[in-house]
Amino acid sequence: MNGLRILRPRSIVLIALLISLFGHFYVFVGFPSFLFSKAAPLEENFVAELRVEPVKKVQLSKPAAPKPTVRDESSNAVGDGVVIEAGNGGQGGGAQEGHPFRLPDPGIYYYDAYLDGQYLQTASIEWQVNPSIGYRLFIHIPYAFVGPFIFESRGKIDAYGLAPDFYVEHLGSRPARFTRFDRDGKGGGKMFFSQRPEETKDLPPGTQDRLSLMMQLASLLGGDDKIDEKGTVREIPIANLDTVETWRFQSQGEELSDAVSTMGPMVLRHYKRLPVKEKDLKRRNDIWLIKDFGWIPGRVRLENEKGRTIELLFKQLDPIADLPK
Repeated sequence: MNGLRILRPRSIVLIALLISLFGHFYVFVGFPSFLFSKAAPLEENFVAELRVEPVKKVQLSKPAAPKPTVRDESSNAVGDGVVIEAGNGGQGGGAQEGHPFRLPDPGIYYYDAYLDGQYLQTASIEWQVNPSIGYRLFIHIPYAFVGPFIFESRGKIDAYGLAPDFYVEHLGSRPARFTRFDRDGKGGGKMFFSQRPEETKDLPPGTQDRLSLMMQLASLLGGDDKIDEKGTVREIPIANLDTVETWRFQSQGEELSDAVSTMGPMVLRHYKRLPVKEKDLKRRNDIWLIKDFGWIPGRVRLENEKGRTIELLFKQLDPIADLPK
């Protein structure tokens, strides 16, 4: 009895409130993992470099004609793609030897967008293309109160596939940042950066920006989906906002997967970027391409060195006209 008299009514109410708050914290947040266990080790991404695919020229000649179908050839139905004709891409007339290359159909692709696991709104990727003129790739990710995240890549089609001329990022209220490509007609040239206007970099043949990369992979698979079996590492020079690096993507192979949770099980090809330096251990870049939709991006997951992630999950496609002839 003496022990119970120590607790005054006010103390009892305070203890009850603390217990309630503690219970709500556990239900909605959970306990910090560091109180009970060590941090989970980073996934090991390194693989033996036995099947490395460097940058190669693409085949600009038209592949063998498909079997006749009832499809109207003037339509933009999903899956048929745009075939690069001989002589396109500013390389002069005539065909060249190389990997078959088939561009995805033009369209507006809609995605559920997430930032650090929090749902934002519906994002869109607008893809327009005309092999004799070039392409435009535009991503719009709404972000309330901060402003939208906007990414754009514009360029041509050359002997190595997509050849960006201009790449820009505009994140919320921050000033836009861009990279410009000054090409020499042979696949090379110089690069200029808004972040470092006093510097230029040599432009390796086949260089992509972080946006065109997705459609470059889609077009390679569209030309020949037998490439990049599981474990193959594909090397691609990638232009950032201040430099150019050779990124390596390991193919996880083709599999029936529900990784695009908005669509259910589908046949996907998953590419995972491999780290090339210490800071890359925390930077991730994963791309899942959907076979039945002409290998368009089905899921994209980007994680920077600070652990912040942007993720897009495909949910709808609207065909649109391609660039004017």
